[in-house]
Amino acid sequence: MNNTAVVARSGGARRNMGGGAHWMEVSPHHTMAGEVCGFFTWIWVFYRAKHDLPVVLGLRHPWEHGEDPWAIHDHVDNLEELQQNWEEFNEKATRPGEDDDDDDDDDDDDEDDDDDEE
Repeated sequence: MNNTAVVARSGGARRNMGGGAHWMEVSPHHTMAGEVCGFFTWIWVFYRAKHDLPVVLGLRHPWEHGEDPWAIHDHVDNLEELQQNWEEFNEKATRPGEDDDDDDDDDDDDEDDDDDEE
């Protein structure tokens, strides 16, 4: 059968496979869960907008940050000494063959052997 014959037999009304325009009924629990999830979604959107809106609107670049309140250089005494110690440690760590403690381990083993002989 073609479509014109079906429309003609139904009296000119065209039927939908879904049975018409009725709304899907949802339980009250699902309605409340949807509203709660929607609430937290909008809270998250507003929170992100508070932090990122100037970037989204093109008012500042994302790499232009304000001062870090937990920055270490604001709260540490003798920062230069700490930086120097770190640089010395970094130099030693990148050259493991020059300042290796393997010889000290061998000396400790020799001392242990002497204790066993007594």
